Amino acid sequence: MYEIIDVIHDYLFVTLRLRNVRTGATRDWQHWDDLEDWLCEEYSVKELKGLVMDALPKHGGWVDSEKQNY
Repeated sequence: MYEIIDVIHDYLFVTLRLRNVRTGATRDWQHWDDLEDWLCEEYSVKELKGLVMDALPKHGGWVDSEKQNY
């Protein structure tokens, strides 16, 4: 399970800072900016920050970040 602890908008992309609920490790997940809309609709929420997901999003992938905490 992953908690979204931050949502970062960068022109055409959205980066989700995810914290693994079990291990506490923090990594960034990135995809086109419509990922935010898809996830809000899928989880019936207006804001992603604080959302706990059972699995990683179907679209996107891990990206390198200066704030990694493995």
